[in-house]
Amino acid sequence: MGGNLSRTAQMKLSMATRVAADVGDNAISASDQNMASAGDEEEGNGKVKMARGEGRNRLAATSTPAQSKNNALLWLFLSIMLVFIIVGLSVGLTRRNQHQLKEASTTISSDNLEIFDEALTLLESTPLRTKDVGGETISYREYNSKQPHTLVVLPGYMSDDTAASILPALSEFHDHRIIAVNPPGWHGSTINNPVESHASTADIVVELLQVLGVSEAMVMGYSTGGGVAFYMAQRHPDKIKAAFLTHSVPLSGLRYITITGELVPLVDLDQVRASVMFPTDDPDSVYELFKSMSTNQEGFIPRNHKLAKYMIEAAQNMPGKAHVAVANAKFNVTPIKTTLSPSSDAMRTLKSRVVVIHGSEDFIAPWKIVEPVTRLAIIEQWAPPGMLSLYDDAAGHLALIDEPRRLARVYRRALEEQILL
Repeated sequence: MGGNLSRTAQMKLSMATRVAADVGDNAISASDQNMASAGDEEEGNGKVKMARGEGRNRLAATSTPAQSKNNALLWLFLSIMLVFIIVGLSVGLTRRNQHQLKEASTTISSDNLEIFDEALTLLESTPLRTKDVGGETISYREYNSKQPHTLVVLPGYMSDDTAASILPALSEFHDHRIIAVNPPGWHGSTINNPVESHASTADIVVELLQVLGVSEAMVMGYSTGGGVAFYMAQRHPDKIKAAFLTHSVPLSGLRYITITGELVPLVDLDQVRASVMFPTDDPDSVYELFKSMSTNQEGFIPRNHKLAKYMIEAAQNMPGKAHVAVANAKFNVTPIKTTLSPSSDAMRTLKSRVVVIHGSEDFIAPWKIVEPVTRLAIIEQWAPPGMLSLYDDAAGHLALIDEPRRLARVYRRALEEQILL
């Protein structure tokens, strides 16, 4: 039976067995003491007992050991029953806990699936529009156009506006007008004039907003898009009142390849260009690459979901893949000089708030780099007081897919604490 029990149940069984043995021994010892006490009482009061009937006392004396033995056996039986009750409860609780854990995983997966389904409906019912801006054709989608808070959303590396369709499916964004933009070099937009700078890309996106008649907006840059979002806020504070760097490249730039979680330093830009030349012809391999970055395997988007299909197509069709990777490596808005970029005082001129939302489980844009650099920037006041803040959503790099509700809650808290004051 022990082989089928949890370790906790086996420990309880062992303890209960010892209790049973102790109870049995105590019961027998107590009957022996009672017998001895009865004998002493007989000797001290023999005359009285004889007066009351010597024959009856002899009968009591001969029956007491048998009764004591029966009592001991009864105690032993009850103790054994207690063992089985404890073991049964332990096994039952263990199975119930396992069932509850399984139910919780199923709930997470089911909840995410409902979000993905709604996002797919929103994506396919919202037309992809284009505008010619800065010598490029830029594509975008717009959701909830009548809402008061305008949020420009920029995609991560090897992505496009597809994942942004998850945001309007979440209640925390229902009062947001969401403009999901594919910058130059991303799937859906051109890259006629290759640039390797997030600052140049930021200028083009702001020009797009002017064409769309947007006078003021916030911006959320996801992963690689975070570098573009920073420069939109820093270079155009009259148009961009806040930037959310969501699981973004570090403020000091992305100087490591971290697909496997192991930090491999990038020593020059040629190595950066070479690092992005992995094949994307096989859609299954692209999907497995994305899933390997997930910290919520149960909740990850299923391979056969149409939203996953669109995400894979975006990864396979990113025309500016090498140029954008170089822009990531060259991005540095800190006083820290790196092997790939000079130091910068860009944060000192911030007039719009920058909110870094990152996760302690992120090993692609590593938390162990993002977190200390951001905190150092706050402590050392590389940015004006109150212009830079950090929030931990405790998620991995693909937080928008892995834990969309958690990310939405953290975003909403940051929005209310830092922007909607």
